[in-house]
Amino acid sequence: MSSTKISTRRRTVNPQAVGVVAATVLIFVVFSVLSPAFLGLDNLRDLAISACVNAIIGLGLTFVIITGGIDLSVGSTASFVGVVSATLMVKADMPSIPAIAVGLVIGCLCGALNGILITRLRLQPFIVTLGTMSVYQGLAYVVTNGVPVYNIPADFTTMLNGYVGGVPVMVIIVLVLGVLAWALLRRTLFGENVLATGGSDETAWLSGVRVARVKVLVYMIAGGCAALAGLILVARIDAAQTDGGSPYLLTAIASAVIGGANLMGGEGRISGTLLGALILAALTNGLVLLNVPSFYEQIVTGVVVVLAVSLDRSAGYLRFLRRPPSRSGSDAQPVEQEATA
Repeated sequence: MSSTKISTRRRTVNPQAVGVVAATVLIFVVFSVLSPAFLGLDNLRDLAISACVNAIIGLGLTFVIITGGIDLSVGSTASFVGVVSATLMVKADMPSIPAIAVGLVIGCLCGALNGILITRLRLQPFIVTLGTMSVYQGLAYVVTNGVPVYNIPADFTTMLNGYVGGVPVMVIIVLVLGVLAWALLRRTLFGENVLATGGSDETAWLSGVRVARVKVLVYMIAGGCAALAGLILVARIDAAQTDGGSPYLLTAIASAVIGGANLMGGEGRISGTLLGALILAALTNGLVLLNVPSFYEQIVTGVVVVLAVSLDRSAGYLRFLRRPPSRSGSDAQPVEQEATA
């Protein structure tokens, strides 16, 4: 009996996941018809590269959003880490690998600070990260006096902006990071705790989950991902700009939301975030090929995010309507046993 129920559950299809995949296919089909160059190998490679920064920041944000939080400081963290690592390499002659390591540590510390302020002082994530966003951005200006850092070492740019077998290194990094993030969220106790925390802080705590530690760790993950994205951005443009990561905040959040992350917490998919970043990159790339003015991109992005959230709410409402009524007495026992198995 239970095996039948389990197999039926596994065959259940998430409507929004199907919608995201269908939207991705539709966008590629439409733009390939409107512009034959869209499916060209060089253009697809450029499209994949342009999606990388959003995808990396979005992966970190997915963990935060699942817990019911938000991190507005990821763009500033990316900028801060980028200028610090670039300054160490250019002005202090630090080798690339140690400079990258320092940058990643700084990113994790920035995220940890966000998590500690939120959990220890019991402040709203929006308020805390709004404040640290300004702090980290200001620190980026302090490090460089507002002047971009140029003359980035060639080995650094080659390491993060090169190719392996014709595939961009940053694309490989995103794919590896995506697999690791999926495994962490879906195949570990930590991932279960993240989902439980997003479902209900109190219930998770009563179940033995160390909620404060989980939240600090997810903000550290977001900070580390933002740091990696900032380093990749430096390698991509061959310079470190004090506000280089700021434009990626909203698009990274949009990538996670389009992919199915619920801003109320408890839901989120790694594959969905990657597809969300790909959708935004495809829209931008396609509009450029069609010679549409760049300021229309923001309008399109906003419309897509609203549609994604609307579909998520609709799918959730349909799941609620289809949910069987709760049973009591002896009829409820098998369901309870199945849920705890």
